[in-house]
Amino acid sequence: MNLKKLWKLWKKRKNGKTKIGKKRIWKKKIEKKEKRNSKLEKILIFFSFSLILFLLFVFVILFVPKFKTNSDVEVYIQEGSSLSQVADILYEKGIIKSKEIFILYTKLIGRERNIKKGYYKLSPSYSLVHVVNKLVNGENLSIKITIPEGVSLKEIGAILEERLNISKDLFLKYCTDSNYVSSFLKEYKEFFGGKIPMSLEGYLFPSTYFLPKDIKEKEIIEILLKEFFKQILSNFPDYKEDLKKIGLSFNEWIILASIVEKEAKIDRERPLIAGVFINRLKKGYMLQSCATVEYLYDFKKNPLLYKDLEIDSPYNTYKYYGLPPTPICSPSLKSLEAILQPKGDYLFFVSNNDGTHTFSKTYEEHLKAQGYKR
Repeated sequence: MNLKKLWKLWKKRKNGKTKIGKKRIWKKKIEKKEKRNSKLEKILIFFSFSLILFLLFVFVILFVPKFKTNSDVEVYIQEGSSLSQVADILYEKGIIKSKEIFILYTKLIGRERNIKKGYYKLSPSYSLVHVVNKLVNGENLSIKITIPEGVSLKEIGAILEERLNISKDLFLKYCTDSNYVSSFLKEYKEFFGGKIPMSLEGYLFPSTYFLPKDIKEKEIIEILLKEFFKQILSNFPDYKEDLKKIGLSFNEWIILASIVEKEAKIDRERPLIAGVFINRLKKGYMLQSCATVEYLYDFKKNPLLYKDLEIDSPYNTYKYYGLPPTPICSPSLKSLEAILQPKGDYLFFVSNNDGTHTFSKTYEEHLKAQGYKR
């Protein structure tokens, strides 16, 4: 066989045109296919193993408790808490293993907006699913308590005694005894410049709370106090500079705001009433606020009589100059804001029958306003 024939035969084999060539090509194809199948099998095994590990991890996170224990942990979820804040609380208390998984799971089941506020007794022995179910179903130990704006310590004590298993008298003792007051306000000294108030009147923030059924008097006071200072910092970050401009101390701010709270019936008049009292203080006038005299009574005294204005008490601002010794109620944020942003150069106001007031700059105008009212 000459070289030319050999060359043609080799080309045919290479292109699979001969029987031997075709066998070689099929063999190579089979080998390639087997290699591809082998790789695919390895990939499938890897992903299957990874999926099993992931599912096992999810199962452990969701259904296996952090650790077995018989002890419960008290957790308080505040109103307005975000899902992230709830996760932080649960993680810090040792209830959940992972904040991220808690957030992811709660979102996946569409319950991120359904967590109920309040006090819960949870255990690290609960699974994540169990914890979420409790929070969503509101299986807490809380009682909803609303402290209205403008109520005094006595009124707060009565509300708490009616709804909870506490003593009003003991509550009032803690709020007015100088030793207890100093103890409660110890961590808030910076607000007062070292001069601690003689009472907690005005410093228990009016709001809606979810309190545990078995909570004690001191614990309630701590919660309401903490909320008060939290609201101050949140709503009035520049209060120090504002008070300097007006010439008031922190305690004087709260006292004046409490008087405005009791005098004002309409929100738009709060800054005007605040302006009247601040202007009178600057001029050295007595405040002459009926609200401070009414504070001396355990019941609503309406109307006040002239003899009531003769009561010998530092709370009688018809008889004594300056501010009363303490606030007369728990002021709202609107009244607190009114003191920081007073309006007008009025010195007098008289109440009208519809809840509004007539404001005057001079005593003569004030007398006319009183006569018109009659």
